[in-house]
Amino acid sequence: MIGDRELLAFRRDYYALFVSLLWREPAGELLAALGQGLPARTEAAAGLHPLLADGWREVETYLGEVPADRRGEAVAEEYTRLFLGPLGHELNPYESFYLTGRVLDRPLAVLRGFLAEIGFAKDERYAEPEDFLGFELDVMRRLVERQGEAGDPDRETRWLDLQAAFLKRHLLVWGPSAARDLAEAPGARFYRGVGRLLQGFLDLERGLFEAWGPETVPSLDEVRRRFQGAGAWKGPLLDAGGPSQ
Repeated sequence: MIGDRELLAFRRDYYALFVSLLWREPAGELLAALGQGLPARTEAAAGLHPLLADGWREVETYLGEVPADRRGEAVAEEYTRLFLGPLGHELNPYESFYLTGRVLDRPLAVLRGFLAEIGFAKDERYAEPEDFLGFELDVMRRLVERQGEAGDPDRETRWLDLQAAFLKRHLLVWGPSAARDLAEAPGARFYRGVGRLLQGFLDLERGLFEAWGPETVPSLDEVRRRFQGAGAWKGPLLDAGGPSQ
């Protein structure tokens, strides 16, 4: 992967797309842009991973069924129903929830420790904790960007090492399950396609980093067992405050 600018741009752009779709309700301009060139995009995605192609087909179907002047409002309503409430929401896309069944728990403290080590902080304007799916995807986007800014193979290797550590200790442990739950959520229409895209992309990431470094990706059940019996986290969670800075 060192020196492969095409692969780097592919990964950076997909991470940026997921952040735009999951960080908050996507803007109407983004939804309009997604509708451009979908058949060619789907065909290209099919050569990489079947779930990527399935995801783009789902997006194309949705955009074809919803009038252009209604898409922004319709997707915003779906985002609110899935992630925000106000009378309850369908999904809890937080690492702590997937590992312990609770939000704002020990996995968040562990994640904040990792982010502090690599010098990443949260924008104070962003309300969600750092183990929110959109935030973890943004961490990866920033790590890929830093790799692209590296001026020599040694520095690029360092950023790839950090990507591998973050993926294998955090995002790849629970992210695929969260992506599957998003794709299968009863209230998901537009986000059914987003979930499929994320499933396929994370599977590609798993393959890319499988042999990178000594670590392997533990199963979700294995990590859950590590947190069993520890009780709810009562220590300070260090409210670091988006994307990541």
